[in-house]
Amino acid sequence: MSKDKEPNFFASDVVRHQRNSTTLAQYLSNFDRATGKKRIGEASTAYLASRKAPREILDFSPSAQIIIMVRNPIDVIHSMHSFRIFGTEEHITRFELAVDSWETRYWRSGPFRGEPVLRSSYREITRFSEQIQRYFDAFGEERVHVIVFDDFAKAPSIAYENVLSFLGLPSDKRSNFEIINGNRRVRSQALQKWLMYPYTILRPIEHVSSTLWRGVRGIARRINYVHEPHPAIEAAFRQRLEREYAPEVRNLERLLGVNLDHWLARPSPANLNLEGAASEFRLGEPSRA
Repeated sequence: MSKDKEPNFFASDVVRHQRNSTTLAQYLSNFDRATGKKRIGEASTAYLASRKAPREILDFSPSAQIIIMVRNPIDVIHSMHSFRIFGTEEHITRFELAVDSWETRYWRSGPFRGEPVLRSSYREITRFSEQIQRYFDAFGEERVHVIVFDDFAKAPSIAYENVLSFLGLPSDKRSNFEIINGNRRVRSQALQKWLMYPYTILRPIEHVSSTLWRGVRGIARRINYVHEPHPAIEAAFRQRLEREYAPEVRNLERLLGVNLDHWLARPSPANLNLEGAASEFRLGEPSRA
């Protein structure tokens, strides 16, 4: 997998200059140790909402395979709201207000501080049926593997084996699938800004001792991070979202040939929070789970 978890190179229409890789040389450097590997890949979630990415990926790698995981869109935007607060991209802390707000968000720290946050809106990231259709059109359905998050959460070993089969890789008999990115809340936004972008204050420690540097950051994370489920969505607001998303859910059912009634009947279990979880994995190439 790429050194940068989400290079976003092929999502120039969404993330533009705020991508981790903005040039081909930067992008290819993510794979400079991939010699001899049977599959290489990366996991840029912005590719799903991007209108340019499917065709650009195909032009770059004609034999590429695509893996997409979709989740109840209401749970996606709920999780994304928490994730963006955690990442200092969102300042409207109340979910119900943030989803309906057209206010421009600005980076509060990091290399783009003061600039507008270039990310898809909450509703733009959950237009799954049209997004998946773009990949079907570009690659053909046989080269696009779609996973419904609920199936993955109930039986991760089966979903994992299906991915290996799709990629033509042998089973490694993996049986341990822990949740590794559960929901997190920060106690201090000021400390979080430093943890996310530690360019000042204690950064000189790194030049003295990398071990001490990792230790200081590790202690700061333990102090600042609280691992807890998302707060419940207000019942009336969730019902409104269910009505709004019903046509999209039905379109996705027809596209994938699955039943998604449960997406509109009740919230997903609180203990199945995975960050941002409407993820698109570009592969030819292994995925993250």
